[in-house]
Amino acid sequence: MRAAPSRQQQRQAPSQNDFYHVRSQSISQRPVWLADAARARPAGHFSSRPIPFPPAVNAARIVRMTISAHPAPSPARWSAWLLPHAWVALYWLAFLLVLEPGNIQRASQAGQVLSLPHETIRILVASLLGATVTSAVQALAGRFPLHGPGRGRHLLIHAAGAAGLALALVLASCLLAAWVFAGRWLPSWDEIRDQLVGNFTLLMFALAALIALVHANLQRKAPAATPARPDAPAPVRGPLPALTHVEVKRRGQLISLPLSEVDWIESQGNYVALHVGREQHLLRDTVSRFAERLDSRRFLRIHRGVIVAVDRVRAVEPLTNSDTLLHLTRGGPLRASRSYAAAVRELAAQLCREPVTKQS
Repeated sequence: MRAAPSRQQQRQAPSQNDFYHVRSQSISQRPVWLADAARARPAGHFSSRPIPFPPAVNAARIVRMTISAHPAPSPARWSAWLLPHAWVALYWLAFLLVLEPGNIQRASQAGQVLSLPHETIRILVASLLGATVTSAVQALAGRFPLHGPGRGRHLLIHAAGAAGLALALVLASCLLAAWVFAGRWLPSWDEIRDQLVGNFTLLMFALAALIALVHANLQRKAPAATPARPDAPAPVRGPLPALTHVEVKRRGQLISLPLSEVDWIESQGNYVALHVGREQHLLRDTVSRFAERLDSRRFLRIHRGVIVAVDRVRAVEPLTNSDTLLHLTRGGPLRASRSYAAAVRELAAQLCREPVTKQS
């Protein structure tokens, strides 16, 4: 038979509920004081006495652990939240005070006398109720600014948000009026309808003005845009030197081909073909990009896809459709399009002057 536990062991044994949670841990993972209590506990024995805290775990330590796990909000955070709500409450207070003379006049015309305490409570509660929309208005103004791209769509979103907030304020005011002044849990449908007819449009305008004020405040707090510094002028680069040689393959070998040997150049898809007599050499390039790297005094573009060496042109023959045919010293004639007619005419005039120069 197992010996009955001593009274000290019974005092150290945890209660039934606490023991249920202790069993989910192994003996090695528990604190020493819990492990000893678990070992000292006899089978089938339950005690209602609470687990005694060890000397190291006191109330002050528990309080410090709780505070460190859930720190209190800082005063700066509270002021950042409280200050906008206070300003919005003052805004609604001023708004309601402006409307109060009209309420008094309508009541006197109906033969009623408004109670000062009643009106004071109503105005203060309505101001605090209006301050509850501060966070929603700030979120709308920050998320959907009324400047920059998309301001038309943002304006519609603000209108829908103001309508929703106005409806929420009307319903909340009806509930508060039923609780405080009528002693009922819910207002009647007639009261809600009367409030919507009389106050919904007015609240829409008040919320629109509040949204405009919040936008103006955000714009004021936004950092001023620094004037853009004029970009430093880009270094002026001179024209690249014209190509004199290109590397091509001839019979499997890479050679440097002088461009002075090229008769004409044509476009072949993503390549340019360099014609040297009966030979043809391909380079992966476009005619437009390759023409920019050529010496304009030695090469002339006569077609969208054709470039000719000026010193290879022997004669220029005009055609009936405003095109021109260029005859080369070697190779077949090349057709020049009318888009390059001016350059071809200048070339023809140069060819006509050359014999005269040679004779002189």
